[in-house]
Amino acid sequence: MAKNGSFLLGAIVGGIAGAAATLFLSSERGKQLLQEFTETNMKRWQQHEKENVTHDVEQQKGKEEQKPFSSIPIPLPSSDVEQLLKETEQAVNDVEKRFNKGMDAHGEN
Repeated sequence: MAKNGSFLLGAIVGGIAGAAATLFLSSERGKQLLQEFTETNMKRWQQHEKENVTHDVEQQKGKEEQKPFSSIPIPLPSSDVEQLLKETEQAVNDVEKRFNKGMDAHGEN
């Protein structure tokens, strides 16, 4: 009896997965939904990464100000930190531009 139940459950789950895949991959509306989902997730990921980079830079600046006595810090000159921050910011902007160009190439704004 348990085997029949698990087979039936597997058949139902498989049917739902197949129907969803067909919807998203074959219909025009499904393709639009999939693209919107992907764009939304990419934007969330970009925002999350920007926040992480900003947080990490702020933490690093805070560590430069605090000098722990249990270790020997080798601080970067502030000009190096600023240069790294600028390079990181430029890299994030470049990725955003490439992402937006890719979306424009697919007919999206």
